[in-house]
Amino acid sequence: MNQNNQNIELRHLRYFLAVAEELNFGRAAERLNITQPSLSRQIQNLEKELGILLFERNQRQIKLTVTGQIFLTEVEQILARFDQGIQIAKRASRGEIGQLTVGFQGSSVYDVIPLAIKAFRDRFPEVEIIMKPMETSQQVIAIAENNLDIGFVIPPITDANLKVEILLQEPLVLALPENHPLAAQSEITITALANEPLILASRDRGCGLHEQIFDIYQRVGLRPNVVCAAREMQVMLGFVAAGIGISLLPSHVKNFQRTGVVYRTLTPEAPIAGLGIVWKVENLTPVLSVFLEIARDIIANTPSLYPDSDRK
Repeated sequence: MNQNNQNIELRHLRYFLAVAEELNFGRAAERLNITQPSLSRQIQNLEKELGILLFERNQRQIKLTVTGQIFLTEVEQILARFDQGIQIAKRASRGEIGQLTVGFQGSSVYDVIPLAIKAFRDRFPEVEIIMKPMETSQQVIAIAENNLDIGFVIPPITDANLKVEILLQEPLVLALPENHPLAAQSEITITALANEPLILASRDRGCGLHEQIFDIYQRVGLRPNVVCAAREMQVMLGFVAAGIGISLLPSHVKNFQRTGVVYRTLTPEAPIAGLGIVWKVENLTPVLSVFLEIARDIIANTPSLYPDSDRK
């Protein structure tokens, strides 16, 4: 006897199960779509390999031995687990089960983030989604170190090992105290802001907004008069409402109807990359692929979300 039973294959277990259920080699062979002599040989080989008798045979009938009945219980469990494993693997390959860890900028007011999460959960309730509020710079590190699957970030991202996809681009708008002299104008040029006290996004906020605003001023030969910097958009708007200064912010900030603040259009328009999504190319799992598709669909098919933006 082969102690390791290395010659027993899954098909042998299926052959045994069919004969055990039919208790007739002819019907079992027909069910398996093989010939009866071939099935008889396969069962004999299985018994020889195991070193036990599974069936009692005579000219009129066959029946399971006591050992065969015990073996049948185990075979049923083995095949059920195997079939279950196949179904689980197929579902995993379609992104229907698993886990997804998603990073997002805690101060972001981009509605696409919660909408994408909800749409994904509605379609794939068995996928566990873990949400982690992080600054963009923290997300980049976490993804690079395989501690995060995907992140909603504020570009630009300079890590060449990561895949970055821009979901939205939108212009900057000018946030002013409602009693500011410039508030009487509907459109304002950058040069008109030459001496205005500026409230800026902190450089350590982890996105490129700080540098982009400096670039916008420098292109027209100005140096921004920065009076303070803040990490949170709500805090920046609070400073504007208090009359401490003005601020340049992505146009989705208009979703904040802050008392004491008005928004005005900048000319010429100053586009920035408003929202991006980033992941590690080699970690593109089926779950992640489906999530990306959902986020893209929401951006493409919900124009009312960000009317001022360019969708990518």
